[in-house]
Amino acid sequence: MPILPTIEEEGKLSWLRKLWRYRLQFQSLTAAALVFVGSGMRLAWSIFDTPAGKFLNSYSTHNLMMSWFIGAAFGALLAALFVQRVTKNVAYTSSGFLLLVAGILNLLLPRHFIPACYSSVSVGAAYGLTQVQALVTGSEMANKSIRGMLLSCERIFLWLGVCVQVFYTRLWYTLEPVERGYTMHIDQLHGILLAALGVAAVILSLSYRLESPLLLLRQERDMAVSDTLKQLNGHAQSGTELMRLREDCHQLHNSSDWERFTDGSLDSGWQRWSRRLLPLLKVLFLRCFAALALSLPYNRAFLVVSWHGLECDMNCLYWLAFCGLLGSLGGALLVDWQGRRKLCSLSLFVAGIVIVIVGGVFEHLEAVKKTYYDINLQAIALLMLLFELIVAAGVAVPALVYTGEAFSVAHKARCLAGVLIVEQALHLGLMAAAFEHSLRDSVFFFTFGGLSFVFGLLVFMLMPETRQLTLYECLLKFKKLP
Repeated sequence: MPILPTIEEEGKLSWLRKLWRYRLQFQSLTAAALVFVGSGMRLAWSIFDTPAGKFLNSYSTHNLMMSWFIGAAFGALLAALFVQRVTKNVAYTSSGFLLLVAGILNLLLPRHFIPACYSSVSVGAAYGLTQVQALVTGSEMANKSIRGMLLSCERIFLWLGVCVQVFYTRLWYTLEPVERGYTMHIDQLHGILLAALGVAAVILSLSYRLESPLLLLRQERDMAVSDTLKQLNGHAQSGTELMRLREDCHQLHNSSDWERFTDGSLDSGWQRWSRRLLPLLKVLFLRCFAALALSLPYNRAFLVVSWHGLECDMNCLYWLAFCGLLGSLGGALLVDWQGRRKLCSLSLFVAGIVIVIVGGVFEHLEAVKKTYYDINLQAIALLMLLFELIVAAGVAVPALVYTGEAFSVAHKARCLAGVLIVEQALHLGLMAAAFEHSLRDSVFFFTFGGLSFVFGLLVFMLMPETRQLTLYECLLKFKKLP
């Protein structure tokens, strides 16, 4: 009797073999990755490399810093209108052209306020469009064994863009003294890099033609589904494995019928609404908490502490950017190995302890009315870097992965857009509070610490573990748990 074909277990594959087998899945996000790099560069230009010295009017400076977040919310709103209805290249090519326009504006008019605002809005809109599309397409195309790593590319390349911006800004001012004068304005270099990333994103998006199998099912292109699955998961996959993947796609595609059945069941109205809203609220709160570590008040507090604690001769925020990038890389490696819930809840508890210590020092300084020169702040600066590392690895990455797994096929794009819009609104509110000096550092850090403990408990009790589960199984987990 012949031996039946077996499926090679994913747990026995090394990371390198997984990356090679599913290389086409990672290639599906190459255009998005370039947009994220450009978005990170503009984000760093907005709140890391603050443009205060470029426009003397503080009101103009505030508008410049806020315009990226306004553009991101606007881009997410646009994405909700067409994502999941048309090919992914519509969002990626549009984002690439937005980066190109922003780069041209920076290159031609580097010292003008209105073009700078339009440039920031364009880059933010590209980020909003691309994040919604990447989370939808990436979650639908990814194999369950590497879905967390694939989705975490958004965090990795966003932080990479931040690092690129702050590092080349530091090198520019270090190697080119002011008294020698410039042959090129530094914002023109910024514009050249944005334009190059935009052109590359457009080229890559047009050259990669594989689509999400679920989009092909919605378009009733059944023959293309099998071929796409075979390419995405490696041609060496057995026929049995491909049949299982195809069945998973059909099961997820038909999940809308199951939702309509449960909505029409005998459950009370409260139960139906809770089944719809609770996954959205849980993911939204987690994403908003992760956004606090990237907010302007946190960056400004670290900037002051690092000047005196790390004895920096200029902007020290490149250390914060490097910790964000390193944490995102670590989170991408851990989220499919250790799982989402355990990593996230443990990180929240540890981060809460760290940030409460930082808040206590700031409260002491405010109470005794001493200056920052009266105390050695090196340990506090290192604790803030540790906090950024923990949140980037253990909170931001699982929150992003949960965002791609929690919502049904029919409503995913709209839910993702809503989460991103609320996240940008939170950023804008914190920026407004920082501009008006109405938020003390100690209050901000103690609130941050309290939320860390509360959310750590909520994640441990309420969030499902979705490691090594198909998207349909993830959906059942989120709908089942309270």
